[in-house]
Amino acid sequence: MNASPLRSNLLRLAYRLRRHEINGWPIDRVLVVALLALGVLGALGWVPGRWIVVGLAAALLFSLLLWLWWAKRRNYIEFIPNAEAPPIGVPLLPTDKVPLRASGYFEVEGRRQFFVDLQAYFRTFATREHAIMAIVHISRWGGVAAWPEHELGMWYIFFMPQRIQSLSPGIIVQGRRQRPALHVRYQGEKQAEDVFLSFDNEEDRRLVWSDLLSDGVAF
Repeated sequence: MNASPLRSNLLRLAYRLRRHEINGWPIDRVLVVALLALGVLGALGWVPGRWIVVGLAAALLFSLLLWLWWAKRRNYIEFIPNAEAPPIGVPLLPTDKVPLRASGYFEVEGRRQFFVDLQAYFRTFATREHAIMAIVHISRWGGVAAWPEHELGMWYIFFMPQRIQSLSPGIIVQGRRQRPALHVRYQGEKQAEDVFLSFDNEEDRRLVWSDLLSDGVAF
């Protein structure tokens, strides 16, 4: 698959529409309700151009739902795998922290939520348990929409080496920018989980990739 700035921007926009809220309603839901209401008003003849309005509202609603479905299936991420020779496995020290950006299902205090492109750190403890520690900052969009306040703060992903099912290098496309990345799939408590890690530079990716390989687990 070739890198596409347009595709990555559409994925990112769909995620913003899903995660930012107006009075507790995600923006994408507000748009769906607005188009449904427009179609009903047109069908009742309460707006000019009755059936033209109905047809336009239906077409826009179908396009919106299809776009949102497509973006969700792709995890709102433009990850492109590539074939690269893996580094030699060298473990990180328990005190080491590697900066990155992470996407996947995070948990904290019994809550679970899917986030995209969070600022985070990667650590491996003395037990060899891997940890991704991320933070959700306050975010406002368009002057009226905001991130849910109850989700602000620290979120975590933990997994042991033997739970890793696959590890793939690649890139994550963000508009016209490309970041070196890793796709980690591991077995969670109930199902396989996908985590996408992107890095500012190749050296940071090598450190994490090398650490994940250092236990000699066959992926």
